[in-house]
Amino acid sequence: MLKPYTDKPEQFAVVYTHAGLIPDRGNRIYAVAAKILHPDGAQDEFDSLVRYARHTEREYYYSGIPRKKLEDAPAAEEVRRELAEFLSGTDVLFILDDHHILNETRNFCGRDKRIVDLSFAAEFFMPYLRSCTAKSIREHLHDRQREKFSFSAPEVADLSVKLIRHITGTLLNSGDSPHAPVFRHFLQKSDTLFGTAFLHLSRHFQDWFGGLPAPDSDADTENWRPFLEKAARSGRNKKQRVPFRPVSYENLENLYRGLALHGQGFRLRPEQVAYGCHVAAALNDRAVLTLEAGTGTGKTQGYLIPVLEFLRLNPNARVVISTYTKNLQEQIFRQELTFTRDALPIYNDIRVALLRGKSGYICIEKLDSMYEKESTGAPLLAWLYCLGLAVHFRAADADAAGEKVKAYLNDGHFLIRMLRDTSAGSGCTPRHTLCPAQVVTAEALAADLVITNHHKLALLDHDPILSGLFTHYIIDEANHFETAVRNAFREEVRSRDIRFALRYLENRAGRILERAAGEHREAMVRAVGAVADLRAALRDFRDILVSISPRAAQGQVHALPYDHPAFQDGHLRAHISDMQAALKTLIAAFGRIGNAESRRLLRIQARTARRIETALTDLGEAAGALRDIEENIALENNITAYQIFNRNWTLMAQWVRVDGLIRHQIYDRKDCVVYTAATLCHRGKFDSFRAITGMYAPPGNIENEMAQKEFRFARIPSPFSPDAMEIRVHEDAVSGRFDNKAAWTGAITAILPELITRNRGRTLVLFSSYQDLEQIAEKVRSAISGTRYPLLIQRPGQDTVSLCDEFRAIRESVLFGVDTFWYGVDFRGNTLTQVIITRIPYPPPGTPLLMARKKVMSPKEYWNRYHYDMEIKMKQGIGRLIRSDTDRGKVVILDTRYRP
Repeated sequence: MLKPYTDKPEQFAVVYTHAGLIPDRGNRIYAVAAKILHPDGAQDEFDSLVRYARHTEREYYYSGIPRKKLEDAPAAEEVRRELAEFLSGTDVLFILDDHHILNETRNFCGRDKRIVDLSFAAEFFMPYLRSCTAKSIREHLHDRQREKFSFSAPEVADLSVKLIRHITGTLLNSGDSPHAPVFRHFLQKSDTLFGTAFLHLSRHFQDWFGGLPAPDSDADTENWRPFLEKAARSGRNKKQRVPFRPVSYENLENLYRGLALHGQGFRLRPEQVAYGCHVAAALNDRAVLTLEAGTGTGKTQGYLIPVLEFLRLNPNARVVISTYTKNLQEQIFRQELTFTRDALPIYNDIRVALLRGKSGYICIEKLDSMYEKESTGAPLLAWLYCLGLAVHFRAADADAAGEKVKAYLNDGHFLIRMLRDTSAGSGCTPRHTLCPAQVVTAEALAADLVITNHHKLALLDHDPILSGLFTHYIIDEANHFETAVRNAFREEVRSRDIRFALRYLENRAGRILERAAGEHREAMVRAVGAVADLRAALRDFRDILVSISPRAAQGQVHALPYDHPAFQDGHLRAHISDMQAALKTLIAAFGRIGNAESRRLLRIQARTARRIETALTDLGEAAGALRDIEENIALENNITAYQIFNRNWTLMAQWVRVDGLIRHQIYDRKDCVVYTAATLCHRGKFDSFRAITGMYAPPGNIENEMAQKEFRFARIPSPFSPDAMEIRVHEDAVSGRFDNKAAWTGAITAILPELITRNRGRTLVLFSSYQDLEQIAEKVRSAISGTRYPLLIQRPGQDTVSLCDEFRAIRESVLFGVDTFWYGVDFRGNTLTQVIITRIPYPPPGTPLLMARKKVMSPKEYWNRYHYDMEIKMKQGIGRLIRSDTDRGKVVILDTRYRP
């Protein structure tokens, strides 16, 4: 697909297959459909079932094909011959591979065919899609939800043709997509089958598909900058200063009644009104409020209404709402606020901005410097994909590249390097007015209300544009805030990133040496020497890390003792100093050619100079991180840790406790802070959360009573009936202690299939680790596959959005999940009626963070915190079950250590 294609296309074909999990006489495919597209608009169709004896309920839910039909279907070899004859005049196949069976489909069609992976095309051209399953694609193309999950093979073949029409007739047509001429230009330049096929169909759209659109009259162009949004730097218009006006508690209930009258499933709840009054009081009194609200309280509207009313009454005030998960940020910005403004138009004048972290955006200037005129194939498509992320920045996220895109464009880590080198996370300045990060920052500058994430909130006052502007914080999903703050201020050095920068700078230094003389030549000689020294230092440091933990698994995080005897002179500082010295020499050497006159003499193009500057900025940040790690390495409140990979390593340092950081960064500087979540209390008290977030002393200047804020704590119970949920420990459960793992594994293996069968599927099974999940899944897979309840399993790195959609759509399915499924997912109604918790989620005691806590905390404080973390996660897992008034079900715990 990414290699050249020089033949003139005479016809194309789309093919889709359904495949089972288990081979039957060497074959997994049980249904196939194909369509041949002719240049006169005609289409030929092929459709056949394939005999398959290993059919399970999973296959039925995917395809809607009952077992009996497959028993009577033609044999695989017969269908394969008929399909080969049908496709005999076609050498290019479009295949939508939403279940990762491309090789099986290719083999079934004949290996002589050239393949265009339509799943890759969907991710490439539409990076804003939540997922690229057949269901998601169909919903996007038809702009409406599809309740049914199953698709027949002919339905997906039809959908594949519609997807091709959409790409070629809409996304590559400037009448609908103004940037289309740019994408056509670079697709042509890529010299790939992928580009050739879509361009041919786009340029001859009416011949192949008939009807509109008309041929595109806009010429292809490589000039992409005119199609980008530009940051506005006007900021907010100065508003007339008005006296402070508090939110009326009496009026809040009327506002909630207005929402209820608007309908759309919203109804007035006394708990939500009480919640809103607590938030309003904190805003009025400039207090720090911690508010635990049970599931069903309506937290989001609970704080949105008082916040919007506060902003309406006080036009000079500014508020930030932060969440931990991106899904909730999107929900607040695109759904909740839209609903509120439709119901209460008095808030339409309040300006709202969505502000993701800068690493989620592409820096246009960096992207420009990464472009190479001689580039073709996968490298050029990787660059073009990044341009697409920049064009679609309001919906696409550079931190979430698609699985297929990474699989095809990341050969030699090229795409990962491209995304890293073009990230706006560093080096993207306000001067870059075409960069998406600067566009959204300008919107935040002009906004009254900003929706963001915890990480961005923690660093907001370090932003040169937004620092100090927002003085009221609403922190939702607050039980994750400490982790976000710790990560926000973490220092990290990755040898892979340094190597990528060195590779480019060494190449440039070699080319400059060919025409340099005098001091310029001396500088480049020093640069080449510094590259060699730094490579040796990186390699030696990895060897030392391996010697410290020779059996360490790749990617596993280990605490790093800074005074280990394996280090030179018995201390980590010596190695950090060596790396810093080499970095400084290299940066200084390139600094000698950084002025305009030197660049002119050495004939260094502006694009090359910008890329050199980006590489030097990256190395400068690495040097700064190494300096900070060295300075803090011996502090009691500091954790230094590392990871080892095949050729590289990561060194990181972060704070153990962040309570002082939160006090200084937030309480001392902000007027009002509201923490809220469904689970914040431990044993009915806020003591643990109070200690974690530094609320053990009055904030502000204690000599000035007016500067002191009140710490408030409140709990709003869930409005759902406690009788809706049964919680019990299974009678055959055993202790989940790690020293009892063999007995625990045996008990889980015996209990799970019975519970799933008795509940008729509709079960979420939560595990404490991937290791547990994979071990149990291997043991129970065959037993569960023998039932009529499809088994869905979360895989490391897998997109959970499509997995959640699948679980919701297949009403009797079973989902095995870890970590992210303990919180932040909603499965309402009969989709989920049973949650099984396999092991009490105690934190692994050997992690660097917990080992460091033992050093800085008293034994009582340490164990209180240890059990707090467990209890909060346990409550979150239990809370997955009842998500609406009508939900009913049970939570079954398979670990006898559980105590209510």
